Amino acid sequence: MTLSVFILVLISAISHAAWNFAARKAAGNLVAMWLGLWIGCALVLPGVIGVVVYKGLPETVSAPAIICTIATGVIHAAYFRLVATGYEHGEISLVYPIARGSGIALTAILASLFFKEYFALLGCIGIGLISTGIMTLSLAARKTIQEKRPLEATSSLPTPPRVIKLALATGATIVAYSLVDKIGVGHVNPVVYIWCMFLLAAVFLTPFVVRRYRSKLRQTARQYLGYAVVIGAGSIGTYLMILFAFTMGPVGYIVAVRELAVVLGALAGMIFLKEGFTIPKVIAIVTIVIGILCIKSTYAK
Repeated sequence: MTLSVFILVLISAISHAAWNFAARKAAGNLVAMWLGLWIGCALVLPGVIGVVVYKGLPETVSAPAIICTIATGVIHAAYFRLVATGYEHGEISLVYPIARGSGIALTAILASLFFKEYFALLGCIGIGLISTGIMTLSLAARKTIQEKRPLEATSSLPTPPRVIKLALATGATIVAYSLVDKIGVGHVNPVVYIWCMFLLAAVFLTPFVVRRYRSKLRQTARQYLGYAVVIGAGSIGTYLMILFAFTMGPVGYIVAVRELAVVLGALAGMIFLKEGFTIPKVIAIVTIVIGILCIKSTYAK
């Protein structure tokens, strides 16, 4: 993993934490996510036109390109719906670490099997530390939630186990689209690929959004427009950087280092959303940072 890829992924992590914070501030409203997808498409469209003008339309479109593009659109539609549901009911310091961290080790294992990626010993240690730190962070967040909100029979809020299931399902989609997109950007320009991805995800989500918010779609859209802009610009800009990183480095390392966003997201939740600041959370954050530094030490000079 080169230093340039490492820095690109770190910048992406900062952007990712920012738009997830906006999503949590919007209480995980699905309309905000949906609008964000359309806004992201609009923002990237000039780049798509530029790629087509500069490189021209491809004479042939390969089967892997079509399959990966459709698959990532479906997976990302599921991802954004799960993110919205998770943030609607759960705290960011619980949902975000589990969703982002649950598939780190699995992604690395699958990448070594399917893409023959090699991971140095120190890199493996780094991946392990990041995974351990994230799981510790999620457990600490769950304990904080249980202390803040004792179980009550009359409570209408979902219990942490249900929120955890939503976060784990989100993590599964992250593993799936990371592997699919690693293949996809080998066949399609990343700018064109991400535009197709967001467009398809938005189209697939439209029937559900219209059905659920039919009577108040315009009102909800106006209410969350500002958040939608941040979500759209942040999510598409963030993942475009990751797609370019996929063309230059191992997906296992990239997915792991990207989880600096978990640290930033947890800190944002603790500082700005008052989600609880505890010693276990601090230890978990330090563990994640050490893991990232271990991976950094493996970059080619």
